[in-house]
Amino acid sequence: MPTSPHALLSRLNDIAQVVAQTGHALALLGLGSVGRELARLDRWSDLDFFVIARPGQVGPFLDSAWLAQAAPLAYTFRNTPDGAKVLFGDGLYAEYAAFEAARLPELPLAGARVVWAAPDFSGLLPEGEAALAGPITPAQHAHHLGEALTNLLVGLGRYGRGERLSALKFVQDYALGHVLALEAARGALPATGADPFSPERRLEARAPGLAARLPAFTPGYAGTPQAALALLAHLEAHEPVPPALSRAIRAAAQAAGD
Repeated sequence: MPTSPHALLSRLNDIAQVVAQTGHALALLGLGSVGRELARLDRWSDLDFFVIARPGQVGPFLDSAWLAQAAPLAYTFRNTPDGAKVLFGDGLYAEYAAFEAARLPELPLAGARVVWAAPDFSGLLPEGEAALAGPITPAQHAHHLGEALTNLLVGLGRYGRGERLSALKFVQDYALGHVLALEAARGALPATGADPFSPERRLEARAPGLAARLPAFTPGYAGTPQAALALLAHLEAHEPVPPALSRAIRAAAQAAGD
C-alpha cells in the first residue's frame, strides 16, 4: 500500500478530470491529508474525497466503475449508502462519497479543499479547522469515568470465563477509549493535530508521554489482566476512582490471571 504524495495528488487530479468530463457534477472536494492539510500527506496516506453532484445525478457516481476511467480498478466495496471504498490496480487506496449540493450544509467539510469546481458551483466551505469537542460537562466526565471502570470489570469477567477476545475489546478498546476522552478533557491529549472523528489518530505525535504507556495499556490477546491493572493505575493517578471499584477490579484481575 505505500505510495507517494505525488502519486496520490496525480490520481486525485485524474479523478477530477473524469468528474468534470461527466457534466453531472459541480465539484470534487479533497478531504483529510489531500484536503487543506496537505502538509500531512505522506507515503502512507490514501485518498478521501467527496463528489458534489448536480441534482438527480448522484446515482452514477455511487457505482464505482466510473473511477476506472482514471485508472484500472482492482476492488470496490459500497460501504455506505453514499459512498464506497476502492483499491486501484497499482495499490492506491481511496474512500469517497457522492452527494447533491443541497446536502453541503450537513457534511463534515472543515479542512476540505476544492480540487475541481464547475463555474456554477456556489458551495461555501468552512475555512477553519475541523470542530473539536470542547470542555466536557461534569455529566460527560462521570460517564467516561464510569464506563472506563465498568468496562475494566466486565472485561476481566469475560477473560476469566475464557472469552479472551471479548475481554480484549472491553479493556484494551472500550475502556481505553474512555480513558483517552478523559485525557483530552484534562489537556493531556492536545487538540493540535487531532482528528475529530478518530481521537486516537496521531496520538503518538501529539502526546509522546501518553504514547509511551500504550504498550502497557494494549499488551494483546493474553495480556488483558495486566492491561486492566495498568489502566486502573492510570485512572487512579488522575481521577476520583471509587475505592470499591478499585478493589473489585484488582480482585477480578487477580482471579482472571490465576
